[in-house]
Parts: sequence; structure tokens; C-alpha cells
Amino acid sequence: MRSAPGWEWQVCGPPGPWVADPHALVCDADVVITHAGQNAVAEVAAARRPAVLVPQDRPHEEQRVSAAAIGAGGWPVLVEETFPSDGWAARLERAAALDGRRWASWCDGAAAQRFAAVLAGDPVGAPA
Repeated sequence: MRSAPGWEWQVCGPPGPWVADPHALVCDADVVITHAGQNAVAEVAAARRPAVLVPQDRPHEEQRVSAAAIGAGGWPVLVEETFPSDGWAARLERAAALDGRRWASWCDGAAAQRFAAVLAGDPVGAPA
């Protein structure tokens, strides 16, 4: 995994140290390598970072299905079926070349404002 000259790795969780709130690390990353769980993908999308998704095995294959859909959806990701043991330098270069702003169609950054409008009794887009 670390055979990528010129790249610095920060591991958040096993086998590395647990990081309770990795948001700042995700925002600072050139590329995020993560599983394909919905929350992890949402964090990457909100941070507008390109990613390498490696779906974890799950009883209902939800991460594999999600990763396939995300990979086909035009978002800035590379999808790997299993965690690769080599080829990381080229893989990271390909991922870094993806435009993280393409996550805007996944997460537009305005959810908090829409929710505040609902709480204020002024739901955005509600029929008059």
C-alpha cells in the first residue's frame, strides 16, 4: 500500500490510530481512500475530494452495489473491488486528476439551509 513515492498516507482507524472526527483530514486530503458506506461517501462528497472506493463485504452486498452505481454516476471516484496490494502511485495520480467539484450533484452543500427553512415553517419548494 505504501509503494507510492511522493505520497503521504494518513490512516484513520485500524490498523492505524482511531480518529473520532476525520472531517479535517478528509478536507485536507488530495485523495481519500475509503469503503463505500453511505456515510463515508457522503463525507467525501461534502468535502469535495476525489476518492478511491474499496467496498467492504456486507451481508446484502450494499457497498458493492453502491460503489458500482457511484463509479458509473460520473462522480470523482475510482472503484476497486478489493484492496489492491500494488500500483498505488498510478492509482493515486489518476484519482487526484479527478475534479472533486463534481460531487456537487451528490451533495450541493445547502442541506442545512433547507432544513433550517423547514424548521422555520418555510419549507423550500413546498406548494403554496
